[in-house]
Amino acid sequence: MGVPGPGTRLGLLVPSSNSNAETLTASILAGQPDLGVHYSRFRLPPSLDDAVDLGVLGDAPALLNDADLQAVAFHGTSGSWTGLAGDRALCAELKAVCSAPATTASVAVAEALSALSASRIGLVFPGPESIAAGIQREYSGYGFDVRAVSVPNAVMSNPEIARLDAAAIGAMMRPAFVDGLEAVVCVGTNLRSGYLVEAFEQEFGIPVVDSAIATLWHVLHLAGVSRPIPGWGALLAAH
Repeated sequence: MGVPGPGTRLGLLVPSSNSNAETLTASILAGQPDLGVHYSRFRLPPSLDDAVDLGVLGDAPALLNDADLQAVAFHGTSGSWTGLAGDRALCAELKAVCSAPATTASVAVAEALSALSASRIGLVFPGPESIAAGIQREYSGYGFDVRAVSVPNAVMSNPEIARLDAAAIGAMMRPAFVDGLEAVVCVGTNLRSGYLVEAFEQEFGIPVVDSAIATLWHVLHLAGVSRPIPGWGALLAAH
């Protein structure tokens, strides 16, 4: 067996309680041996209302920088309600630390919706209704009209979100699909909705933007990689 070339190296900054990032990304890129993804972990702040900045990320970005990356992403969606402007500022700081273009899951979702020309959207969020309302307000400032919101009946921890099975995730997603939408967004990178994207797109005929898939899509684009990756929805297949 030959040794693969160095290829493209991508970096993901992953919350320590997230168990979806590596497995989903590896599944998507299983047939892409020239694309390497490298991870560094950090601990989230105690409150969902706290913004993530370089102080929260600690040594994680600098450790990733040692891998000589072509692009890097913060694999978290807190900017969806604490403010996309703050996430864009974080992108600039990560670019300076890692010497590579940077994104976040929240920025990536916004960029994905723009690429899909989708402004009328449904929202799936595995957290409190109050936070979902914050996402709805933040999105409205960027021209995204959230017309349906689906959240779970009970507040769950990040590990509990990761343990949801396909039936529970599908039941959470389904109420967000109402008439007149151009896309449905699943916000929460530890929610394993990415595995259901293709089936829901086929059933409802509109794109589904999973935040973990959007993160990978955007970091690939920032690294200059543009190729269809089928089987994971319209975003990776055609954009």
